[in-house]
Amino acid sequence: MMSRIIIAIITTIILMSCQTTKKNFDLVAIQKYQTELATFYTDPKTTPLVDEENTNFKGITFFPISEKYIVKAKFTSIKDGKVIPFPTSAKKIKNYKEYGTVTFILDDIEQTLTIYQSYPIMEKYEDSLFLPFMDETNGVTSYGGGRYLDLSTRDLGRKVNEIILDFNQVYNPYCAYSKHYNCPIPPANNVLDVEINAGVSYHK
Repeated sequence: MMSRIIIAIITTIILMSCQTTKKNFDLVAIQKYQTELATFYTDPKTTPLVDEENTNFKGITFFPISEKYIVKAKFTSIKDGKVIPFPTSAKKIKNYKEYGTVTFILDDIEQTLTIYQSYPIMEKYEDSLFLPFMDETNGVTSYGGGRYLDLSTRDLGRKVNEIILDFNQVYNPYCAYSKHYNCPIPPANNVLDVEINAGVSYHK
């Protein structure tokens, strides 16, 4: 009897240890992503900013990392998705094709966003998915022109009707820091009525 209790206790400790390790690994992965993004902008070899913009650049800032903004979403594929012309910051047009929708609960409110693929689809980017969106933080604590989240068809995994959205990894378009780019503006159907206090923040 005593041996069974000991085995049960050890099993519980192991399971808790695995869960803690997984959580810490996720945290480390997010921190790594954010560090690399910040370095990308400050490294002279990779920065998208020109010299005059670098002079006034204050660096990339982030909201505190929060598990709240890692959400499990229901994915629904859009068969024969329409090609949508996105207006851009440079008053031009970029085309994106509807790929699917993601539905999730945040702050007890059901939210739905549409995922897109750049069109025409280039072979080397055929797995790349694009989630542009706006939320209640835009123009206040995040960039007024919306933010982006990069996804992949591989993120769907075996459960093709389910996907994890990690808003801790959302980022600003280059246009938040430079006037030399042509950035798509998130469509009206991808405007959330909640605050996404995660990922890249923005303060002029």
